[in-house]
Amino acid sequence: MKAQKNTKKISPEFDFFINTPLTQYEGKYIAIIGKKVVSSGDSATLAWNRAKKKYPKSLPTIAKIPKKEVLILLWK
Repeated sequence: MKAQKNTKKISPEFDFFINTPLTQYEGKYIAIIGKKVVSSGDSATLAWNRAKKKYPKSLPTIAKIPKKEVLILLWK
């Protein structure tokens, strides 16, 4: 019996987020649909509302782009 690999797929939005330089959005919230930033703003609500206005049938992913001074630690 073979051990099963964890083969969960990551979303296109997450793949885009972790592999794309987004320095022009430092300190802002962005809305991502597919592999594209569709809106940005100073609040998550603003980015969300702009994205939903442009793409009403899509579900945007919202992310905060940290400033360079921010240190992010991830652990499991």
